Amino acid sequence: MTDGFRAEFLAPADAEAIDRVHLLFEELAVRRPDLAEDRRSAFELAVVEVVTNVIQHGSEGTRARVQLELGHTDDGLRAEVTDDAAPADVDVSGATMPDPDDFGESGRGLALIGLLVDEFVHEPLPHGNRWTLVSRAASSR
Repeated sequence: MTDGFRAEFLAPADAEAIDRVHLLFEELAVRRPDLAEDRRSAFELAVVEVVTNVIQHGSEGTRARVQLELGHTDDGLRAEVTDDAAPADVDVSGATMPDPDDFGESGRGLALIGLLVDEFVHEPLPHGNRWTLVSRAASSR
């Protein structure tokens, strides 16, 4: 059994928040070298997509804050991203990739996240949103 990993941050939802996500994953790579790089990278991309969505869609004239809690145990990876933006009206379970003819720079984030993780849940909160991502240890991802 290996030791677990847990780290978190609370920051303004801006480009520096993406840098902080990458720093947490760098720390995870150092502290958990047993975690396959492709699995860690896929999970990192999913978390970056969520934080990017908060930055792009969550502020609407005000600056939102984003909190990330990242953990890894023998059971797998888990991230919880919480923001104080307006509650989002999205159905992450119904997200699909756009038509290849319309494949632009946006519109595929939620579907991509769903492909990269075993579990992806969105909960609107009274004053924000909670996005939970899980990649199970037994997964073939």
